[in-house]
Amino acid sequence: MLKVWFSFLLTLVLFAANLSPARAKEALDLVIIETLPVPIVTESRAEFEKELIRIMPEHDINVTTYNAEGSEERAKEILSELAKEPKPDLIVSVATLATRALNTSEDFVDTPKLFMVVSAPVEEGIVPAIGATSKRNMTGESHVLGAKVKLDMLDGVLRASNPTSPFTIGLVHSTYPSSSNLVNQLLALDSEYENINLIAVSTPYLEGDEGLVEMTDSIVDSLEQRSSELDGYWLSSGPLAEANGLVEKVKERTGLLPLFAESIASVKKGALIGVVSESESIGKSAARKAKLILQRKSARDIPVGKMDTYTVAVNVATAIKLQLPIPSNYLKLSKEHVYQ
Repeated sequence: MLKVWFSFLLTLVLFAANLSPARAKEALDLVIIETLPVPIVTESRAEFEKELIRIMPEHDINVTTYNAEGSEERAKEILSELAKEPKPDLIVSVATLATRALNTSEDFVDTPKLFMVVSAPVEEGIVPAIGATSKRNMTGESHVLGAKVKLDMLDGVLRASNPTSPFTIGLVHSTYPSSSNLVNQLLALDSEYENINLIAVSTPYLEGDEGLVEMTDSIVDSLEQRSSELDGYWLSSGPLAEANGLVEKVKERTGLLPLFAESIASVKKGALIGVVSESESIGKSAARKAKLILQRKSARDIPVGKMDTYTVAVNVATAIKLQLPIPSNYLKLSKEHVYQ
């Protein structure tokens, strides 16, 4: 009898629970400001949104995205317009110029802020050092390896061929902040590598899609003028690394190939070696930090760090053409990213 009575009570409880209205999800408002619509920016943002929704299913996440069109001034205008509205729960900036505008804004000092796809947060003045926290309620991660690690990797390939003279490599970049910062770091280490001789090949940063085309043409012209003194070039991160057709145009006009690139796409097109954090990893890592912030952990208490997941890619056809044997440990690291 006791067993029957217990079953009856359990049935009543379950029936009442099914009649109860579903608990409303807590709404969270996010604003995302993209510097410019190049693949690493838009893909990282898309992965961020997808992952955040997945790991916070109990919340209704409302995302509004703005495009700064490659302009720091446009990013500042967007922020000025946003300052007239209720503050969001979190502002996310993607890439350097949007992040610079957000970090220096006085309208959002107390609003939690998160950045991604920024290679040089120390040089941008966000924190005094990697591992430190920001006083302006901002956190995030650098998505690139340190300059020395990348030089060590390239030197490992070049050294395996027992060269009789250094490889002269043009450091292709624009004056876009993250790109020029990385090139300065590489140049500062140049004298430590007897197999590498680095030469800066620069073009002024120009905003917008038309600006990217002009920068591409300028770099191709510069490399053509210096092709006789170069063994290859280094395609640094920044807008030029995302430019359509740059590698193909340089190859057609000069025969030169990138010896190092900071995108997998460039390795597919002929770069000897590349090391990069892929968009999926960048977005997912940022989403985990966003969850902490949205669960009311202060961004001021989360240190700015570096990504710990990187993809290595090699192009064996380029290695054969340049007579540069790829060390076996590089091939193991590359796994699915060996191209020819």
